[in-house]
Amino acid sequence: MSFNTDISSKLENSRNSLRKIARNDNTEFSKESILHEMEKFVKMVNTMDDTVLVPSRLMNLPQEGDDDPFSLFSMLNDLKTELLWAGAEPEEQSDRGRRVSDMSDTDSETSSAAGDSGIEGEDERESAARAAEDCRRHLRGLRRCLRLLTASATHLTRSYQEEVGAPV
Repeated sequence: MSFNTDISSKLENSRNSLRKIARNDNTEFSKESILHEMEKFVKMVNTMDDTVLVPSRLMNLPQEGDDDPFSLFSMLNDLKTELLWAGAEPEEQSDRGRRVSDMSDTDSETSSAAGDSGIEGEDERESAARAAEDCRRHLRGLRRCLRLLTASATHLTRSYQEEVGAPV
């Protein structure tokens, strides 16, 4: 019984945190922030989910390029779930055919403890600056991806509404 209570309370705490972000119209973060893009994406996928009452009807929609509407619907829902709930992939798994990490946990801990960035002659400040720039580049890319995915969810929602004769 305690196990179910723990899961329920953790889920409720996560939902409450997301609701606080979603309800916050006077956002504390910029419209250019990653949080804003994530919020827009999640809201649009939720709207898409609420609109597409019969997902199998998406199979009747015309296919645009390589994306069939039903697969796009499933992929967008999966991405939303992964964004909100999924944990990180284990470092030892492959990522599209390439190794994510060749270091063992022991090597990584030893390297970190020694302050070694893996590049000879690089001090911690240079390593941190390089990591910060990498993070900024990845955030820009993630914002672009979230904008494209949000636009895809919007388009799919409108296409479904046109298909079923609902007001757009």
